[in-house]
Amino acid sequence: MQKNNPILINVPHASTFIPDEERGLFVTPFVARELAVMTDHYCDDLYATGDTMLRFPVSRLVCDAERFRDDASEIMSEVGMGAIYTRCSDGSPLKTVTEAHKEELLRQYYDPYHARFEFLVSEKLREFDRCLIIDGHSFYPTPLPYELNQNLDRPDICLGTDPFHTPSELAEVAYEYFVGCGYSVVFNEPFAGSIVPLKYYERDKRVMSIMIELNRRLYMDADCRKSEEYERVKRDVAGVIARLENSAIIHC
Repeated sequence: MQKNNPILINVPHASTFIPDEERGLFVTPFVARELAVMTDHYCDDLYATGDTMLRFPVSRLVCDAERFRDDASEIMSEVGMGAIYTRCSDGSPLKTVTEAHKEELLRQYYDPYHARFEFLVSEKLREFDRCLIIDGHSFYPTPLPYELNQNLDRPDICLGTDPFHTPSELAEVAYEYFVGCGYSVVFNEPFAGSIVPLKYYERDKRVMSIMIELNRRLYMDADCRKSEEYERVKRDVAGVIARLENSAIIHC
C-alpha cells in the first residue's frame, strides 16, 4: 500500500536492463562486468518502503539520468561517462554512439524521466507544501578507476547533502539514526550532493533532498548475491526514511 506523504524516493541506477537494439552498440566484451560494478543492485527493493518511488527503467550503461544532460555541464563527461556513457569504469571503450543516437536516447529515456520527476515533486508541493527527495544509491566497496574520490577507507554509509536543499536538521537525523544502528557514516564522501529537479534548483526551500549511499559490502557479496545482512539493511533503510518523514523540519 502506497503511503501518502511528502516523501519521494529516487532510484536511478538499479536497473540492469539493456534493450536489444542497444546491445549492438557495445564494443566491450565486459558488459556483464560493467553491469556488476556500476549497477546499484537491489536498491529498488532496499528503498521500497511504500513511499512514492521513481525508478529509471534501463541500465545507466544505456543512459544515466543523474548526469547533466549537456556534456559541457557534466564533469564526468571528461572520462566518457556523461549522460550517455562511451567508456567503462576502467576507462576502456564501452560503446560507440553517434551524436544523433545520443540525442535519441536522451529524448527516449532522460527527458521523460526528468519530466516525471518534476511532476511528482510538483504534486507533493501541491498536496503537502513540502517534498523530501531521498536519492537512493549504493557504491562499490573499493574505488573504481573513474571515480574522483580514490580514498580506500570507505564508510558503510555516505550521506550526500546540498547546501540549499538539505537542512542541517535533516542531515543530523539521518546521521544519528545510522550511527545508532552501528554503521560508520560520512557526509559527502566518497560521493557528494543530492538531486533536485532543475526547475527547483536553488529556488524553492520547500524542496528538500538528501542522498543515501549504501556500501554494497553491507548487503551483497562479490557475485552480486544478497548476503545474510540484507534484511537488516533493508529494515534500517526503512527506519531512517520513517525517521526523516517524522522529523520536525518536514512538518514545520
